Amino acid sequence: MDDTIICLNRDIVLCDYESASKKNKEAFINGDIKATSEYIYNNQKEDAINIINKLYTTNIRCVSIVKRTKVGMDGLMIEIAKQITTHSDDNFMVSYKNVYFLTGMSNISWQEDMKNKIPTCFKNSVYHHGQLQKIIIKNQIKNALIIIDEIDTGDKEYQKLHKLLKEHKLLDIKYMLDNNIRFIFVSATMKNELEDLYQWGEQYHWNYKMSVPSTYISHQDLLDKNIIQEFYPVNDIFSAEKWIKEDIIDYYSNDFRIHIIRTDETNKEYIESACKTFNIKFKNHTSNDRINHEDLVDIFDNISNHLVIAIKGFFRRANLIPNEWKMKIGAMHEKHVINYDTNVQIQGLVGRMTGYWKSNIESGHKTGPYRTSIDSIKEYEKFYNDPIKLDNKYRTNNKISFVNPKHITNLESISQQVNKNTRVPIMIDVLESDYKIFEKTNKKDKEKRIKQIIENDKIRYKKIYDYIMNENVFCIEITKPQTEKSKGKNIYRFKNSIENKTSTSDAFKETHKNKNSWKAYLDDTNKKIYIIVWVLDESLYTLD
Repeated sequence: MDDTIICLNRDIVLCDYESASKKNKEAFINGDIKATSEYIYNNQKEDAINIINKLYTTNIRCVSIVKRTKVGMDGLMIEIAKQITTHSDDNFMVSYKNVYFLTGMSNISWQEDMKNKIPTCFKNSVYHHGQLQKIIIKNQIKNALIIIDEIDTGDKEYQKLHKLLKEHKLLDIKYMLDNNIRFIFVSATMKNELEDLYQWGEQYHWNYKMSVPSTYISHQDLLDKNIIQEFYPVNDIFSAEKWIKEDIIDYYSNDFRIHIIRTDETNKEYIESACKTFNIKFKNHTSNDRINHEDLVDIFDNISNHLVIAIKGFFRRANLIPNEWKMKIGAMHEKHVINYDTNVQIQGLVGRMTGYWKSNIESGHKTGPYRTSIDSIKEYEKFYNDPIKLDNKYRTNNKISFVNPKHITNLESISQQVNKNTRVPIMIDVLESDYKIFEKTNKKDKEKRIKQIIENDKIRYKKIYDYIMNENVFCIEITKPQTEKSKGKNIYRFKNSIENKTSTSDAFKETHKNKNSWKAYLDDTNKKIYIIVWVLDESLYTLD
């Protein structure tokens, strides 16, 4: 792009962004339940800055974003697109015409909602699964950003999304590097996909956890408050009457609410019959017998009795239940299954009830029970809190995704080239008395002490001893991770690298890679030192 076009591109994005912000504000003032008090919130802007800076300063080709359900991903995606298309560096900036918002979900409401919210310049680049065949991508696309929302849906090998990206050579690491193609992958439940993406190597993939403001209420919060409770089969008249009597009539009495249960055609009849027994209203909400949005608005605006809505297929991932409606919802019940899928349970009814209404719950607002698999909630929370720990139990479909390394062309050959410079981290045990020396010393003294510790056991640590003692090898940094986030990124990751016998290079910036070097990370909790190396002269540190 020439200078005039670059300036015009920036101006177009900024003008459309400002216009979209004002339209959202107007809609919010006028009481539109889909509008928000801010177009983009500060935490979304800060997250976008962190992600864009990572892309700007590294060769990362893919950022995976782990998030909570209903935490505000639409705003973050918009902000990422805005920042990369208005970036001050002309060589890094991407034309708004080369930003794509895709999803493998068959969800036209996702597409419509995104187009309604997004700045006008991006509207022609939003596609859900059913529209992927209509995408027009240049045969030799360059300098592009492809954002894929809900990456764990519709991402199986050889599905539409896979075929589209493969057809345009966008799953080729060499092509990505040569043509400056980057991906953003998003989901609250991308456990399988992360396992594949970690195999891309730290030089091409980076995982980011979206920030969560204090006003947000999570699955764990709802579980802690006993709002989430165990589901059970509602598959006969007795279980249907039990649910309605205990969770609705006895719990809410004359505090009339909307109650939602996921079921099927066979068991729907039992629920409808039980509603008649207790003299409460019943409505069906399925693809064949759908309640349109206007009628739903009317239902929530005019509650005169308890109403049970039996659903099939609705209120799953990416679907919004506005806070105004959440306040009027009572009991919820997911369809019971023996072999649950954690992704399905997390993204279902309970996932729709997470979000920015924690203050209402904390102030004593009555809601629930939300019945689902409690085991699935616990599995998800373990994954969310430590997405790097891949061996956590997590029950979901073990599909092969298009991000699996076997579908990424040239990944192995390029990764092997980088891995020539790296080695498996070395873990060194340190006596607690020796470890105290690191507490108040400068880098030079720390380096000296580490060398002494290794020299005292140099037979055991011969390779690393020979390497760091060489006068042509330089110590870059010695640091002690303090926060759990920092420990997860460094200490726990290095531990996994040792266990899996894989080398790592992410800790070395590009400016560090012009010389033989090493870095040390101090594990204050377990009194260990992790050393990682960057090797230019292979004769100094032979492979294992």
